[in-house]
Amino acid sequence: MTTHARIIIIGGGIVGVSTLYHLAKAGEQNALLLERRELTAGATWHAAGNVHTQSAYANLSALQAYSLRLYDGLAEEVGQEVGSHVVGGFFLAQTKERMEEFKHLAGKFRGLGLEYELVTPEEIKAKYPLLNVADLEGGAWDPEEGYVDPYSVTMGLAAGARKYGGTIRRNAQVDSITRLPSGHWRLTAGDEVFECEILVNCAGFWANEVAEMVGTRLPITNMEHQYLVTETMPSVAALGYELPMIRDCDSQYYLRQEGQGLLLGPWEQDCRTAWDKRGGRAPWSFGQELFEDDWDRLADGLGAIFHRVPDLETAGIKRGVNGAISFAPDGRPMIGPMPGVPNFFVACGFLGGIAQGGGIGLAMSQWILEGESELDLHFIDVARFGDWTTREFARERTHEILPIRYELIYPGIERETGRPLKTTPIYNDLLSHGAVMGQAYGWERPLWYAPDGTAPKDIPSFQRPNWWDHVGNEARAMANGCGLSEMSSYGKFRISGPDAHAFLDHIGSAKVPAKSGRMALSLLLNDRGGIVGDVTIENSGDGSFYLVGATLGVALYQRWMESHASGFDVRIKNVTDQFAAIGIAGPNSRALLNALSEGAFDDFPFMTSKQVEIGRIRCKALRVSYSGELGWELHCPMLNQKALFDALMSEGRAHGLTLMGGRAMGMLRLEKGYRSWGAEMTTEVTPHAAGLERFCSTTKPYIGRAVVDAQRDTPPTKRFVTLEIDPEAPPCWGTEPILNNGRLIGYVTSGGMGWRSGKMLAVAWIDADQARTGDQLEVQILLQTYRATVVADPVYDPQNTRLLG
Repeated sequence: MTTHARIIIIGGGIVGVSTLYHLAKAGEQNALLLERRELTAGATWHAAGNVHTQSAYANLSALQAYSLRLYDGLAEEVGQEVGSHVVGGFFLAQTKERMEEFKHLAGKFRGLGLEYELVTPEEIKAKYPLLNVADLEGGAWDPEEGYVDPYSVTMGLAAGARKYGGTIRRNAQVDSITRLPSGHWRLTAGDEVFECEILVNCAGFWANEVAEMVGTRLPITNMEHQYLVTETMPSVAALGYELPMIRDCDSQYYLRQEGQGLLLGPWEQDCRTAWDKRGGRAPWSFGQELFEDDWDRLADGLGAIFHRVPDLETAGIKRGVNGAISFAPDGRPMIGPMPGVPNFFVACGFLGGIAQGGGIGLAMSQWILEGESELDLHFIDVARFGDWTTREFARERTHEILPIRYELIYPGIERETGRPLKTTPIYNDLLSHGAVMGQAYGWERPLWYAPDGTAPKDIPSFQRPNWWDHVGNEARAMANGCGLSEMSSYGKFRISGPDAHAFLDHIGSAKVPAKSGRMALSLLLNDRGGIVGDVTIENSGDGSFYLVGATLGVALYQRWMESHASGFDVRIKNVTDQFAAIGIAGPNSRALLNALSEGAFDDFPFMTSKQVEIGRIRCKALRVSYSGELGWELHCPMLNQKALFDALMSEGRAHGLTLMGGRAMGMLRLEKGYRSWGAEMTTEVTPHAAGLERFCSTTKPYIGRAVVDAQRDTPPTKRFVTLEIDPEAPPCWGTEPILNNGRLIGYVTSGGMGWRSGKMLAVAWIDADQARTGDQLEVQILLQTYRATVVADPVYDPQNTRLLG
């Protein structure tokens, strides 16, 4: 006999149960959860249970805040206790650098409407008298820190799921998954058979094994993590109140009260893959089990905790908990529809599964039922990973980030492990010219170039980092001569088939160019009018179209296009790895390119393309420029990039050619008022609010048009503006609060220096009635207030004479 359900969730940890709870609460009456053993078996039952709102990512903070408030009210909703303790928490700082980070975060969280107050060592001591604060610089206080009993909360969510119509089956280990001709899924679990339309992988340690059953994979690394609980401590018992949470960010541990003792959780510096002899794969038989205690690995961490809480020297150990936790390579969750596998969703890789479980369940239910989450979650979307994320890459990266769980999160920080992975033919040439590389979607791409005598290495800072002036030199040199940018990592797609034109008209906001060699910039919108992404569309003249989009959006764009291709005879091919791209921009760019192409760039209007020969290499040249200067993108087969680069560099000496990294490009676009995907262009923002309605057709139907049309004649309540910042201020890196006479009206989404205009700039999302040109506002940077003036876009070359010249 076959059991049918519309939605089946695999995995009964807190994330799987929360997903079922939210699906059922939203009205889905045909959702079934299959648990291999008992609910919470795996990671949930032994988790420390810490719940906090703060995250380096604004929308993850929002989800975690939702989790905490959900858990705290769950007992009343379902009628059973869940062990919620909202006690507040301190983040400790031992250095001035850490306090500077806390200042940055305090402004960020204020912009998000969350509380985060800087405190002195004396204020910490007043609430936590057991602490030795003699060597602290200070700290930060979050009143919404807390902890829960993971088992009780999961059971509370399960009770809620059943209350609203969800179904849970225990002792149902999935053995195989196949896709039926109908597109539905068939699962076997022992002698039982299940069928569903939508499958959700919340399998925790076994998430990759479940993914392999449907022909894909997930870069999960299972790691050991150990904490311990003390016996009753007289000094704790005598307090008469519950102590706040502690996170000592510089010594890398968390600490909280447990009963009348303390729970001590140092992050292992000598970290270890769980089940290492099995390649990190958990046995299917593993249930509510732990690994053997290994106190030696915790010696340094425990020493730091004993220094901070001297009373621990005489405390006995009640129990040790050495369990497994699952990591994604960047330490963030992986959620959403799996690229290339229709109707297969993923929610796994949770380093903070208890803190995030409630909010992730909400987001997953929205994604499954509505096709989109309410919040923009591209930074935790499983689509940010691809085939380049091998098991070894994931292991190396995880071993880098686990020991520095509470590292200083500087702007633009880059990871070192698992690199290089994806390189272009000119990778070594760029290194020889001083390139400092970053990694994006596996690709190595230059961030900036260190001149002779300067170490090619980032020294991060919340102030002006070591690369600041060098980036400025690149930008100015390009604007006075010409610049070369490596752009091969940009997403590139070939759209073909009888319905290619009609398909692109359907998914994109702009009219698809009807003539060969014409181009258009088009927005991809969801049904709510939110911006999924933006692509340049080129009519290749052979019935196919060439699309170029953001590097980090490659898999996301492909998944989105494929999900809307039903009913069209169209082929969507990702050709990113097949074609290299080099950008040439600046007033001398035409002269340089003409010298190599017998004048092919003289009659070459903006937003057109043509096939050209540059030296020995045949290229597709696209006249488009993200810098706002005269410029082109040159696309050629990847194997030809080295020859193209050599020709450009050789001829470029006579034309003032400079190499220019991604950081310069990111700042140049600010002066032109160009918006950036992931910063200003998100699924929460419509073209109307982003000032991008000019890219939205008024004559053809497309996804999201109803919203665009409805908003055209209605002023937005919030919108983006460009601000000129006091030149004495530190840079804006994003999320700094914007104030009007002390009242919060918005926050910065991106910032930097306008090197051509000589102005410090920021893009801000603010109340629209505060967005008039010339309005005087304030921006709070590192808890200091600076002048911010609304300026008209674009700041540089408002008539586009240089761009169109």
